[in-house]
Formats: sequence, structure tokens, C-alpha cells
Amino acid sequence: MREGYLLLASILFIGYISLNALMAVAVTSILVYGCGRFIEKAKKTGKSGKGIAIIGILVFACLLVVIKNIPWAIKFVGGMGLSEDHLLRRLLLPVGFSFYSFQSIGYIYDVYNGKDEAEHSFIRFALYMLFFPKFVSGPIERQSAFGKQLSALRDVKLLDSSRLWQAVMYILWGYALKLIVADRLALLVNVVHKMPKAFDVSFLVICTIFYSFQVYADFAGYTAIAIGISKLFGINLMSNFESPYWSATITEFWRRWHISLSSWLRDYVYIPLGGNRKGLLRKYINTMIVFILCGIWHGNGLSFFVWGALHGIYSVIDRYTLKKCKPVIGRIFTFIMVSFAWIFFRAEATSVAIDYIRAMFTNGYWFNSKKGLYMSLGESFYQVILGFVFIVILMIIDGIAYKKNKAVPELMSERKPVIRYLIVYIAVLVIFIFGIYGGTYNPADFIYMQF
Repeated sequence: MREGYLLLASILFIGYISLNALMAVAVTSILVYGCGRFIEKAKKTGKSGKGIAIIGILVFACLLVVIKNIPWAIKFVGGMGLSEDHLLRRLLLPVGFSFYSFQSIGYIYDVYNGKDEAEHSFIRFALYMLFFPKFVSGPIERQSAFGKQLSALRDVKLLDSSRLWQAVMYILWGYALKLIVADRLALLVNVVHKMPKAFDVSFLVICTIFYSFQVYADFAGYTAIAIGISKLFGINLMSNFESPYWSATITEFWRRWHISLSSWLRDYVYIPLGGNRKGLLRKYINTMIVFILCGIWHGNGLSFFVWGALHGIYSVIDRYTLKKCKPVIGRIFTFIMVSFAWIFFRAEATSVAIDYIRAMFTNGYWFNSKKGLYMSLGESFYQVILGFVFIVILMIIDGIAYKKNKAVPELMSERKPVIRYLIVYIAVLVIFIFGIYGGTYNPADFIYMQF
């Protein structure tokens, strides 16, 4: 019964944000569900179901490639008069397709390899595909773990104070990350990236640091809100971030950054390619393939390819460099390398990223002579200092979570009732005072919604 209500709520939510997205995920759910049942039936008759699995995986992999390249194709032919709200554009680019395609491919692969049983209940499977908190930008769930939680929903107490406190803390933490940290840092990032040649080295370096924390707080904020909303219904989504900027190596960073994606790439790309079982050279080749695919998935421009390739190179040399450093040194260099790669991720094109990097080394320091420019662009020392203050606070909180090996909202929800109420009061107050909202602010502008 509860699965039915949640499925109805998910259908209404997706239909509200995009009817074509609802149609796309509905068709996908039917096809993937049927594929799983066909593989199961084939195995019962003594066959492997390999042909069905290959066809299913190839279909969704090809669709993913085609749909991810549609924006590039539209841009290449001059836009074809297709605005962001044009019906054809919305039909060709369904919301959330990347994330539930990954779930589809993973599900088919697991059923074929016997890691998961085919789901017999279509309602339960459809809810796995459509569950509204994770629909737009993940996390990328596995059907086996998600299905078990659905089976146990009937035993979930709706008014479990412990779970509800966790949900509240996750939602508050998510909004704090988004409104206080990510959107405040974006004020400077957006201005500097529009005209990097107009700023000196100090502002370019600050902007690079700010964007590193903007993209983290933005996506981690979205994920925390999704996890919190899910907990209200008794469903635990997997964590996507675990204090990534406290990582001492690139390898550790990717175990803590976008965990649902990195673990998916490991299980369904890296390991099937041979992983580290076929020698050192093959391991490095597989690593490069995985990270280049990761970059291409994020976008079809050369800049995303470079971003992925950089992380592949970082990972290959990791064992010879950072793993031999002291943790403090490793954390500093890991952050520097990750931040450098973010320049290509943020830039509209590779040439823009190269110009930005060149400016970082050639623009010099002349802040006083251009102070009027900074102020006219809406930025001031106050905003920069405030940005750094919130970055320091975020790193301190993340550092505590890193040592405790627990998510920040879970640590907060474990406090005594008086402390929990105080945390909620302070969090709401700080969001109202320092949060970026109102006016031209668009709450739907999460960075990872474009992927």
C-alpha cells in the first residue's frame, strides 16, 4: 500500500516538472522490467539470457550517448531556433535520464550475472525508477538495496522520532550548504568567469577555490535534501559525499566524492574491463577509460574530456606520489589538483579554461588599481571574506565528520534534545540571515541538474 502511495506521489511530482520526462521514465521502466523478467525466464529454461542482457544494456548505453550529445548537436547547427522551453528540445532532453539510465544498465547487468533477482512487482520496480527525491540528480541506487527497503516499508513507524530527527537534520544541512555556501560563492565565481582577464591573480585563485567549494556544497546540498526527504518515508538513500576535501589522495577523494557514480563506474565499467586483475598496465588503461567516460558523461565538450583525463592521470600517478606523502601534505596537493581540474569543468570551452589558467600566471597583482571594477560588479571584500568564513566553517564541520566517520546530519541528530533544538534554531536563523534567496534567485538551479 505504501509503495503505491509513494509511486503515485512520484508520478505526480515528475509529471508536474516535466510530462515528457514522465513518459520517458515510464517507457524505460516497462522495458527494463520486462528485460529483467525475460532474463530470469531464459535462465529457468537453461539459457543464459546473455543476448537479452546485451541488447538491453546496449540500447540504454546508446540512448544515453545520443541524448547526452543532443545539446552539442543543437549548438553545432546554430540552435535550430530551439529555445530552452521549446517542446522539441524538452522531448529530446528528458529530465533525469542520465541517472535512471545508469540504474537501468546496472539492474540488467546484475540480473544477468546473478547478483540480483528480477523484481516481480512492477509497482515496486517502477518506484525504484521513479522515486521522486532521487529522480532528478540521484543518488544512483541499486535495485537490490532499494527493493529490500521497499519490502520493509510496512514495518516502518511513521512517527519514529529518531528517523524524523535525522530527516530534519539532513534537510536543514542540505539547504544550509546550498543557500549559505554554494550560492554565496557563486556570486564571485560567476562574475570572474565571465571576464577572467579583468581580474588579477589573487581574485582568479580565490575564484578557483570558491568554485571547488561551490560545486561541492551545491551537489552535496541537493543530495542531503534528497536523503532527508526519503527518510521521512522510511527509505535510506546512499550517501554521495563523505568529507571529500579531507582526502589525502586522489584515490580517497573518489571514494568520498559522488560515491554513487564512482561506485557505479567501478562495478559496471572498471571491474568488467578487468579491473586490476590483468597486470599494472591494464589497470592504468582501465583507470583512464573510466575517468574519461566519467568526464564525457558530465558533458560533451572537450573541457569535460580534459577534466576526466586529468583525474585519470592523477589516479595513475597517485601510488607513486600522494600515497607516499604525509596526510597533511597529501590533503593540500589533492585539493590543489582537484581545484585545477575544476577549471576545465566550469569553463564553457577548453580554450576558455586555458585562457583562465594563463591569466592566473600572467595577470599579475593590481587589485588597488581595479578596486572600482570589483565593486561595480557587485562584489566586495565583505562577500569574499564571508565566503572564506563559511568555507572554514564547512571544513571544520567536515573534519569532525571525517574523524567520526559519520555524516554531519547524523552527528547532529545524535545530540541531546536541547542541543538538537538549538541546532535547528541556529541553522534556520543563519539561513535567513546569510542565505541567498529571493529576487532573481532560482531554487531549481542546482549545478548537477544539467547532467
